[in-house]
Amino acid sequence: MESWSRETPWRQGCVLKESTATALGLVHESDPACTCVMVVSHDCDLANDNLVAEPDVEVIVGRTVDKEDGNYAWAKAPRTLHLRLQEDGDDQVVELVSTRKCTIPKSALAAHEPDAAFVLDTRGLSVLREWLSSRYQRPAFPNAFVDRMKTTKADKKLAKAIEDFGAQISYVNFKLLGGLVERASGDPYVLDVVLVYPEGKDAEESRDAAEDVATEVESALRGRLSDLSVIQLRSCITLCESEITIAQSRQLTQWRLEYMTLSADDEQPGMLVH
Repeated sequence: MESWSRETPWRQGCVLKESTATALGLVHESDPACTCVMVVSHDCDLANDNLVAEPDVEVIVGRTVDKEDGNYAWAKAPRTLHLRLQEDGDDQVVELVSTRKCTIPKSALAAHEPDAAFVLDTRGLSVLREWLSSRYQRPAFPNAFVDRMKTTKADKKLAKAIEDFGAQISYVNFKLLGGLVERASGDPYVLDVVLVYPEGKDAEESRDAAEDVATEVESALRGRLSDLSVIQLRSCITLCESEITIAQSRQLTQWRLEYMTLSADDEQPGMLVH
């Protein structure tokens, strides 16, 4: 059996070879042919050769998918991530579901090397890390606000508007006038929506694409928020990641997919079917 050393080639974001995943019994249950197992342990934990303190490597048994769902791009949803990376130089999308996390003993992985065909760039690694941490640092919106979004079905309309084009949007942010407070019936929430987008290779093209999404989002929300005594949509604007200030970010709260679509006891997209 191979020993684990601090010089291990394994890093966060590495993908297991198909032969390695098969040998370790890691197969996506509902889509085995598309299995993609990704290492999610932090680099410091991977480099630790004290197998008493850090005996295992955390991985997620994911799968490759044909189409990126904008709702799951850029770590918008805490349970499911659609992550872009390269496979043999071609664009690929991997679906990771947080509940599919498992551990592999370092002693079992030591004899294997990562699949060099898969490359996750710096930006993709940052998205992966943000998604992994988001499950433990989600902001809580007022119950009354969440209930009103669901009652009006504005949450589902927003999810639909983001679904096809949301890969162009990094964050969906809400600003509630007066703060995150509970409001009584008849006391409306005043809502500003701020869509933050990555600058991309062509700044002008990215801005235009984001503004198109903003138009779709605003139209979708206004169609559902016609009762001004419930929620009043004041604005829907876009900001580039390179332009948003710390002061602006402190006034905003990220609205994640968990608020948009499924309740906790519903089957989550990407869940394995037993």
